[in-house]
Amino acid sequence: MNKITYPNINCDNLFSTCLLSVNNDNQDYKNRLGNIAENISTQWRCFDDRITPKSLHEFLPCLPRRVDQIIDGEVTKKDLKNLYTVYMLKINSEARKVYDKLRASSKGGLCPLCGIYGVETLDHYLPKARYPLFSVHPRNLIPACEHCNGAKSDNILKVASDQTLYPYNDDIKFYSTDWIKASITAQYGILVFDFHAAPPLQWLEVERKRVINHFTIFELRQKYVRNSSQFVSTITADIRRMLLDGDYIAVKNHYAGLVTAVKFNSTLRAMYHALSINDDICSGRF
Repeated sequence: MNKITYPNINCDNLFSTCLLSVNNDNQDYKNRLGNIAENISTQWRCFDDRITPKSLHEFLPCLPRRVDQIIDGEVTKKDLKNLYTVYMLKINSEARKVYDKLRASSKGGLCPLCGIYGVETLDHYLPKARYPLFSVHPRNLIPACEHCNGAKSDNILKVASDQTLYPYNDDIKFYSTDWIKASITAQYGILVFDFHAAPPLQWLEVERKRVINHFTIFELRQKYVRNSSQFVSTITADIRRMLLDGDYIAVKNHYAGLVTAVKFNSTLRAMYHALSINDDICSGRF
């Protein structure tokens, strides 16, 4: 995972900017949404106020699947979802420029939710299918890979611990403390790595549950396992090579040193740490 900086967006009101993309022959749609602009502004300010105390779970979700549900005034859930899927994504529009800037805000182009795959889309922190008032709120839009965007689905937030990590504004300790761990087994002479969430016991219970929830919802175990497989052959060859000139202590020290060279909670950091504490693997007994 990566903590990212919310970009400097030169757009006073993205809701109104999206409405500029609506064609004149759809004036009724434009008028109906324009009539709720003030409430949208109020809800967005409330969203921003709840970011730092991490109380976004206090928003009530709308009904599932009911695209015709009236959300505000004469505006339906479908109307608000279309504001994103049709009008914010409209090529060459001012709203699309904001979309592109948000998508490009992740350092190195990596998905901040998993840190493995490249950014391809924006993920709605509060899913637009259940919280449509925030369908085009820029602070609700997180750059993400297709894998993470699809994994989250339309999960609602019932309690504080349901909130996954919010890359724009979350405690730095989630990104500077190792809470993803790896284990190693050898199957027919091939190293196999598995991964699990193990947040520090001194963290608050809600913080521990949040990172475990993040790990589960975004299917990080599966992603890390697949990612680790590309490094196994190199690691195996390196262990055999090092044992020709030294003992298992040298191998352990080698991987202990590599731990500090890669970022917290990355696939390689978890793998290197697991190797550095495994005498059998470092002795070549696999």
